[in-house]
Amino acid sequence: MTDSFKKVLKAPLGLWKKIKIKIFILTDYVQAVIDYWLGPYGLRCPPERRFQPLSLDPGTDIIANRAYAGVADTPERIALFIAYSRRLTLSNRAYLEALNEAGFAVVYINNEHTDPDAAASLQTLCWRAYDHHNIGRDFGGFRDGILLLHNEGHLDRCKVLCIANDSMQFIPGRNAQALITALHAFVTSEKQALFSHISHQIQTHYQSYFQVLKPDVFRSRPFLQFWKKYKPLSHRGHCIYNGEIALSQQVYRQFTAVDTLYTSDKLQEALESYFSREGGVPAEEVFRLMPSPARTSQRRKIGYSLQQLMLQSNQHEKLTGAQLYSIADLIENGNPSHIAAFLYPFYLHCPFVKHDLCTAGSYTMAQAISLFREAVKQSVFTGDVEPYVEEFRDLMYRRGVPLSYNNRLREAAIKGITGTFVYPSTYE
Repeated sequence: MTDSFKKVLKAPLGLWKKIKIKIFILTDYVQAVIDYWLGPYGLRCPPERRFQPLSLDPGTDIIANRAYAGVADTPERIALFIAYSRRLTLSNRAYLEALNEAGFAVVYINNEHTDPDAAASLQTLCWRAYDHHNIGRDFGGFRDGILLLHNEGHLDRCKVLCIANDSMQFIPGRNAQALITALHAFVTSEKQALFSHISHQIQTHYQSYFQVLKPDVFRSRPFLQFWKKYKPLSHRGHCIYNGEIALSQQVYRQFTAVDTLYTSDKLQEALESYFSREGGVPAEEVFRLMPSPARTSQRRKIGYSLQQLMLQSNQHEKLTGAQLYSIADLIENGNPSHIAAFLYPFYLHCPFVKHDLCTAGSYTMAQAISLFREAVKQSVFTGDVEPYVEEFRDLMYRRGVPLSYNNRLREAAIKGITGTFVYPSTYE
């Protein structure tokens, strides 16, 4: 069988696979709409009915003897933390401890069923803790948590509101302390909102997994109206377009006193400072922290900026002057939480690493696990590194790589594995 005949045969098969994925996405959306309009936990269900307070023993509320347990007692700083895990992972524990150290009383909302051992551990970490009927994914948890606090009057009294989820693996040690310091600085600043990442894909928006807001924002009419009107559909595309992106466009982008912790310009400054004595930034050192270019090269989609990085890296040269802007060009034209997944932790002390690096095809498992171990070690973590690395490794292998879903198209469609990572070219 000739190569040309193979290509002719492969084209319609590839097209049919894409059509099937689109069909699965559509049917999943229709099912999400039906569940919302007709299901017992959908439209007719008030937010508070979707919550089940965690208990240590039957009939005993986990927050029975905790500070701020009463409706009238409101912490100055509240963190809504949306989880999806039966157990309390090392990552989530470290994340909650960091929020506590930054002065936040945590409202833990789990879209899974929490194991009893985890519930006992959460007693010392959280102000309030609930299992939540998983409608609407993380944005459904955000919505119900915000409306619960609003209905109880806590939003009228608290001074800072943090909204976060556990879609990121948390790096303890120095990176965690850097986040805590940034949170303290934000509280005393004139800024109205703080975010971890900003993306320019589709529309410029703040990525939703870490948001910190002051009353100007979370008591504003646009913010409250957004959440009251938001329909918590259990559909990934709906959460992205009508959730994350719409929230930025309708609410957050209307405020100007906003800061983002991890950006391409801050990375540029950090790289220039870090390598100032070396007369340039070693291309190979930076490129090893970035996604594999294999698939991009295989598809012959290498753009100018990626080509500059690859050329300098292959020749063991340094990035100087305009060449250094190639990194920012790739970050700004793509998904920063993937392209800078390890650049930000290494050079900006970011404590967040995305869970879907391997399923998206951005990194090989070996590369992601190796870099995560190095990131935790570089964070000067004084504890045992290996349990954190083992947890990350188990997560990567459990989720798999794009090839893992080759014959599981419906699952791939639901999880958003509808393509694989390719480096962006500069937008024309």
